[in-house]
This record gives sequence, structure tokens and C-alpha cells, in this order.
Amino acid sequence: MLILLPPSEKKNEASGNQKFDISRLFAASELTSIRETLINKIFDFTNLPYSSPAIEIYSGVLYQSLDWQSLTDLNKKRGETRLLIISGLFGLIRPTDSIFKYKNKIENRLWAIAFSELTQKYQSELIVDCRSSTYKGGFATNPLMTIEVRVFRIINGERSVITHMSKKYRGELVRLLMQQASDPQTPAQLAEICAQNFNCELSPPQSGRPWTLDLLIS
Repeated sequence: MLILLPPSEKKNEASGNQKFDISRLFAASELTSIRETLINKIFDFTNLPYSSPAIEIYSGVLYQSLDWQSLTDLNKKRGETRLLIISGLFGLIRPTDSIFKYKNKIENRLWAIAFSELTQKYQSELIVDCRSSTYKGGFATNPLMTIEVRVFRIINGERSVITHMSKKYRGELVRLLMQQASDPQTPAQLAEICAQNFNCELSPPQSGRPWTLDLLIS
């Protein structure tokens, strides 16, 4: 299982004085060149800010709900290998990759080229897509193995889209998945786990679109 997360607009400054090391980021062999190009556009590479784990830098609603610091060590171990964050500046990063605070819009066409080799590696893996629409264009996934998580509020029996606060519920779902003893192997198994905490509805792929898992919030 792979869970794709967006970054957050809200970010913390790095704590401590750890120097940024681009060679230690996820997929360094595939992505270092484009990372260097983008970083050089907005920072002096010889004088970069200090860095901290990405999970400490990102501090928006989704990450508040995920509440990484309160997870057990075993839960965190699961998160280190199952979570990938899509960043406009760093591309794909693990939650424990050390990065610095930045502000940079994602260029999906540029990253799509850089990600092309990586996307092939995940074609047969179950992917839980918690990305916001802004970050969906770069990293392509196999729709037959991808479950897009959507959030709706139910009012008088009618569905309405939740925008900003949808991040809260996606964060709660990710936390729930990190707390499981084993990974779901199918969309149906994912829905079973989701149903522990949510009223949810699973729908199959249609017209090239992925599976959808709708969280229905009363």
C-alpha cells in the first residue's frame, strides 16, 4: 500500500540546526537534478535554511489530524514506508526526509517527466490517493489500483462537497491506516478499515477514473 499526500500551505520553521542534504531525500537518483534546478531558482544553494523531517515542517489541517508525534513507534515505521508527500519543490518525499520551509507552486508537467520512471514501479501497488486536485497532475497512477478519497457532508439526505475541512478527515483516515496491523490488499479491504471510523461508500473505476472512497460526514 502507498498513500499519497499533498503538502500543506502552512509550514513550520525547521527546529535545530541540521543542514539540508539533498542526497538523502527519497528517490535521489531520479529526482536530484530537478530538485537542484528548482531550489536554485528561489534559494542560494550555498546558504540553504536548516532542515527538519517533512512531517514536522508541514503543519496544515491534514497533518494536525494525522498527529504523527502521538503515533506509536510501530505506527511511525509503517508511515515511513507507506506515505509519500507530493511537494512542489522536492517532488516525492517520505515523512522523515529532512526538508526546509519553502513556498513554491507545483509545476505538474515538469514533475510528470521526472516521475515517469517512478510511476512504473507502483503500477501494481494499491494506492490510496489523498492528494488535493492541485497535486494530482504530476504523479500518474494506475486507476485500477488507485482509490481516490473524497469527502462529502450529508445535509437533509443530500451530499455537498467539503473543501478545506476535507483535509481533516483525510488525515484521520491516514492515521487509522497507520494503526492497522497489516495493509489492505484490495479496495474492498480498504473500505472495511475505513468503516471502523467513518460512514463510507466505495465505487469502482469508470471511464479511466480510479476507484473512489467517499467519506460521508453527517
